[in-house]
This record gives sequence, C-alpha cells and structure tokens, in this order.
Amino acid sequence: MFRARGMIVGCAGAGKTTLLRKLQRNYQEDNQPTETTVGLEVHEDLFEIKDGTLYDFIDSEENIPGPRFLWDDEEEEKRKVIKDILHHSSRGTKLISMTDFAGQVAYYACHQVYLSRRAFYIVVVDMSKGLDEEVRIYHTDRHNPEGSLFHSWKYKDYFHFWLQSIQTYCDVGDTQTIQESTKSRSSVHPVIIVASHADEVNEDLQKRFYEELENCLSDEQSLKHLMSRNRYLNVACPPNKLQPKQEDSIERLRKCIVETVEKMPQWGEVIPLKWANLEKVLIEMKKNGVKVIKVKKLLEIEEVDLPSDKNLNDGLRFLHEMGQIVYFADEKMKDIIIVNVQWFVDAFKYIITDETHLAREGSKNIRITTGRITENELQETWENSKNNYIEHKDEILPYMDKLGLMTEIPDDPSGQTHYIPSMNRTELTDNCKGTINKGQKTSIMLFHFKTYLPHFFFFRLVVNCFRKWKALDMAFFCKNAAFYTVEDASHYIAIAVNKTSIQLQVFSADKDMNLQSECVIQIRDTVESLINEVTQTFHRHIEYERGFSCTVINITDEDDEYFLRESQIVEIKSITGKEKRSFPKHVLRNPHDINKYQMMQFWFK
Repeated sequence: MFRARGMIVGCAGAGKTTLLRKLQRNYQEDNQPTETTVGLEVHEDLFEIKDGTLYDFIDSEENIPGPRFLWDDEEEEKRKVIKDILHHSSRGTKLISMTDFAGQVAYYACHQVYLSRRAFYIVVVDMSKGLDEEVRIYHTDRHNPEGSLFHSWKYKDYFHFWLQSIQTYCDVGDTQTIQESTKSRSSVHPVIIVASHADEVNEDLQKRFYEELENCLSDEQSLKHLMSRNRYLNVACPPNKLQPKQEDSIERLRKCIVETVEKMPQWGEVIPLKWANLEKVLIEMKKNGVKVIKVKKLLEIEEVDLPSDKNLNDGLRFLHEMGQIVYFADEKMKDIIIVNVQWFVDAFKYIITDETHLAREGSKNIRITTGRITENELQETWENSKNNYIEHKDEILPYMDKLGLMTEIPDDPSGQTHYIPSMNRTELTDNCKGTINKGQKTSIMLFHFKTYLPHFFFFRLVVNCFRKWKALDMAFFCKNAAFYTVEDASHYIAIAVNKTSIQLQVFSADKDMNLQSECVIQIRDTVESLINEVTQTFHRHIEYERGFSCTVINITDEDDEYFLRESQIVEIKSITGKEKRSFPKHVLRNPHDINKYQMMQFWFK
C-alpha cells in the first residue's frame, strides 16, 4: 500500500490554507483573502506522486478512490481475488491526502483525532512575525486565546507546542512498526518546516530564520531531532499568481513531501487483503451518508470476512491510525465505529462555535467560559446543525469522553450538565486558594514531563477522574485545575497542569480534620494509574518523573525552577536529627532549605 496523509499545522494566519492551494497545480486563483479554516478540513486523495513530485489527483470511473496497490507479478492468484473485490482500484497510484488544521486554540483539543504516527507533518511558521512576539496581538478576528492556557503564548511557544504535539501523538523515534520494514523509524522524522511570508522579510532574515527556530528549542526538550535543513523551506504565498522564483520554492516543497513520505516506514507496507476490503466497505458507507455503524451490523455485510474479534480489532485499529475512522476497543465503545471522522469532529466544532447558546470562542457567557453546557443547550445546538447528532448522541458522547473533549458531570446539583475542559477560561480564584490553605494539606506532588506536553493529558485526566470521585465544587474548576472529593468528604483532591507537569495535592476541609496517609497514598496511586492509562493511548514511550516542589507554591504555579525528583529527596541524610538541607540549585539565588519530612509526609508510609 502506497498512501500517506499530510497534516498542515501552525498558528492562525500563518498561511496554511493558502499554502495548500498553491501546492495544487490546477487551483484557480481568485485574488481574494483566504477564509479562516474552521475546525479542520480533510482533503482525501488530493495528490498523486509521479516522476518524483506531486500532481493533482483526478478521479474518474476507472480510477475510484480506495485501497491502492502495487502488484507483484508472481502473485497472479491474489491479483484475481482482489480484482473481484475492488473492481476499479487504480493499480500503482501513489496517493497523498491532506488535512488542514485550524489555527484557533479552541479547536486544538479535537486535533488529536487526526494526529497519528502514520502521517507526515508540515509545520507552517510565519517568519514575518518575531518569535518573541505574542500571537494574540495579530489576527484578532481569527484567533482569540483570551483567558485560555495559550493566552500569552509567543510564536516560539506555538512552535514548541506543535513539535511536542507531533512527538506526543505520533511516536516519532519508535523503531517498532506493525509491519516488518527495512526502514527504521528512528532514521526518519516526517516533519517538514515551512517558513511562510518570505516575500515580507529581507534576505538576511531568510538566511538565519532556521537557526532562530533551532535556537528557541532547548536541549532538554529533545525536539531538535525533528528539524532538518533538508526538510526546511522558505516560501511566499501571495494571494495572486506566483512569480517564477516563488513557484520554484513550491515545487521544492512538493518534491520534499515526496522524499519524506517515501522514507516513512509505512510507505509500501503489506497489509492483509481483508483489511483493504474492510476499508472499501467503510468508504462506500461514508459516501452513502452513513455516520456511525455498530460492529454487529458491519459483520453482517457479506464482503466483511474477518472471522475473529482480534482480526476485526486489528483491522479497525489500522483504519483508525490511517484516519479513516474513529475506533477504540474500550468496553463502552468497542461495539461502535465512527465512520465519518469529519462529521464527528464537526459535532465538537458546533458546540464551541454555535451562537444560539453563546458557546463561541471568546464568549463572555458565564456558563460556557467555565466549560459547562447544559443538556438542553447541547440538544439545541446539535438540532440546529441538522447533522443527525441527536440521533447518534449515545454513540458520540462516549468517544468525546474518551478523548477528553466533553463529559457529563455526575450528580450535578444544577441539573444534567456537560463539562468541556478545553473551553474553561477562568483563573484559580483566591477563594479556592483559601479553601486549600484552610485545612491540613500535603506538599504538591509533581508528575514532570520532560519532553511531552501534558495539556491534553490533563483534559483527559480531568474527565477520567469523574469516574473515581465527585466534583468538590464545579465553581472551583478553572482552565488549569480541577477539584474532587472522596465519598466521605474527609479528603479533597486538587489536580492541575502547567507547561511541564501535572500537579497533585490533597487537603482537608479544616484544621480539625487530619489527613490519613493510607487515603493519600490511595489517591496518589489512583491518579498515577489514570495518568498511565491516558498516556498509553498515545504511545508506549511517554515518560515522566515523579517528584515535588522544593518550596511552597500554589497548585497552578509553574515548577520550572522548583522540581526535585523523588530519588533526590530520598537521598537526603539526617543532619542533627533533622532531614533538612539547603537546596543546591538555589544557593546563589533565593536560598532556602528543603525539608524531607514535610515534602514526603502523607505520601509514603
């Protein structure tokens, strides 16, 4: 199979959609400003590879989109079988699909549906903007991160974010593949960096911009290996016709895309013929308007010949990674397949953009800025969209819950309400800080992610915690923290996120209620188990270190300078009966002691 999917990512206004249009040779220029991409746009089988470059793929009766194969002349028997199954599949066609991601932060939470280790990535960076400039001051009509986790982010922060997202979701660097391959994944990093708006800067900046991007990545982040001068291009994409020099840079990009995908380990991989047939059946269903199908119903179709649950699950997992469907083998979802992925993503898009309940980005509506939407508002929104979402609500919601997009708040006193973590724009209040400090409290335990960005881990973690505990008070929930209570209300739980860590603290209602180590340890183990569960849905190699803050901080504070590994604390020796010493990292600046007992109290027996 010779097929690949490209993901175009970057900030709002970077020129992603314009770039995609310029890559198409037959696109008709209209000299009009490009409309903002809303959510994401999927372009199936947009290009084919011929003579080492990209050409627009033209479909015809004899060239129906579907599984593509290069045939082995010695496999005559298989050729006959597949001809009967796939009829008009075009032999030898090497196809590229593209997905254009919206740059607005409100949609970032749903991008994970498409981010995959089987894709290649084009990261578009606007070189006419300084890397230390804040993104929010530009393109305010398209991009409004006010109050969100991304509020004060600079262009370099978003560049980090996209590289971290690619590494997080896409298993870059893993040497194991589903199929045997002579290519090692560790030797190929399918990331192309495009510096756009080259026509708006001088030649000096064009020459040094790659170094500026490289220099804004620290060695500790382990992201520089994703960059390569061989996969870096300066391009100009004015709305009018390209000049010959500008067209040359677009042609170089086309060839770079071809060289990148041909080095990917999945390029030319062998798949079971029955998987190809399963894909064809699902593609035909999508063309005929099917949005969701039950597994049992799928197995009743004669062409689907997968005799065991494992055969079927493997085939569905493969198609999920290819971006053709959404499927998880979890207990709540294993019987349901989302056939139309764009339709599913749009279900989330309508929730956060529909004006009938003011759930649009930047809204001042108090309920939606706290990430909450009532059941009536949800139904009204989906009914207005006229996309059959209400009909399939029971199938959609478990998938949204799994992805951390939205969950129902259990036993909410205000009535049936759903929580959307990524839409919460509120800050941790002084009242909430006072509640934490009013009772007995533990130190803050940190789950420190050295390379991988924990923001969307956090959204999934918040949703998963509702399975274990009740919300302490939804008014306490903010953009970067969530609060729960154990059943007897003896222990309260605070979970937060910052740029590098997920943070955990346990506290009691007042000084008269003492924390119990047994309960605190159980909470710690539950949270760590949930973190492991969430991270394993990305890939096996996401790692974190457990530790503590070396000084007293609030639950949502950054820990860049304060993180102390658990193993370092254990090594602290007793001095004159006190397990206490100065913190070497802060001897010259802000000197202070660290107290082993206070840090580890309650967390360990």
